[in-house]
Order: sequence, then C-alpha cells, then structure tokens
Amino acid sequence: HAVLDHINFLIRHGDRVGLIGANGAGKSVLLRLILGKEKPTSGEIKIGPSVKIGYYAQEHETLDFDQTIIDAVRLSGNMSEGRAVSFLTRYLFTYRQATQKIGSLSGGERSRLQLALLVLSGANFLLLDEPTNNLDIASAEVLENALDDFNGTVLVISHDRYFLDRTVNRIFELKDWSITEYLGGYSDYAAKQSPK
Repeated sequence: HAVLDHINFLIRHGDRVGLIGANGAGKSVLLRLILGKEKPTSGEIKIGPSVKIGYYAQEHETLDFDQTIIDAVRLSGNMSEGRAVSFLTRYLFTYRQATQKIGSLSGGERSRLQLALLVLSGANFLLLDEPTNNLDIASAEVLENALDDFNGTVLVISHDRYFLDRTVNRIFELKDWSITEYLGGYSDYAAKQSPK
C-alpha cells in the first residue's frame, strides 16, 4: 500500500515549511521517514551533514514524566538552577511549577516544556507535529515567538491556519501520494485554491 509516491523536494537552511493535507494523507509517515524511524521502500532521504534534527512530538513521548521540569532543563542546557528558572519564565513557568514532575503538567504545559527543551538541544532543523494542539493563546504565542527567535529550519505539520500564516514561508500540500509546493503562508495557499 503506497502512502507516498514520487515525492521530491529540497528544504534549505532557514526555510519555514508548513506540511498540510487530509488526515491519513501521510504527513506523519513523512516525518518518521525524515527522522529515520521508518525506511522508504524506494528512493532516499538525504540529510545534510551539519543538520541536527529536533523533534516535537504531538503526544509528548520525548519527555520523561518522572523528571522535574527544572532538572530536564538543567540537563538539556547544562545550566545552573538560577539560569534554568530564568529560562523557564520565558516559557511561562513559575518557580513552583519548575519543581514539579513533568507527569503532573497539563497538555499545554508539556507542549511549552517540549519546545523549551528543543530550543536548548542545539537542533538546527525542527520537525513539529501539530505543535499548537492543546495550546491556549498565551502558549501559542510563546511557540510563535520561540520560532521567530530560532535561526534554523522548520518543517511543521499543522491544521492551524493562523499559526501557519505567522510562521511559514512555504506550504507543502500532501495529496494523492504527492506533494505540491506553494510559496507563502496558508492564506497565500488558500487564495490559489479558490476558483477564479
């Protein structure tokens, strides 16, 4: 059963790409292929030698729920407790929250923490799978600001049109096993879809 067929694209350093398509179109499969979690049945995926991938998982499976927030940040960023607390305030965490176990956090809080850890990881290519799910408006703004400050490349799966308009400069539409590329954000893509 083919999920993707004759897909050929290039993402350059600094690109911000939104990956859209119907549920079941193969968006998550494409991310797993890029991550090396699945092997393509034919063709190849080439990742540049200096590329360091950071993955933002929709289900937060990259987090250790038994760890405290502050310990996770200190380990990831190799920093003192004071610096870790200061860093966490940018992601809307109080000192009290920072001492809690990750497992006690809400979905939105886990999303913010996962993003903070990605920023600390030194990754220069972020793969984001539905990052605005579970986020309230303040958390979504934290995510947008973090992406604004991020110097690397981003490939994001999202159904959030507003978020895509704020964060990407290209749209890849995955449909009928192939990708069609559009320049601009979601509104530019939508304008090209409407009948003349």
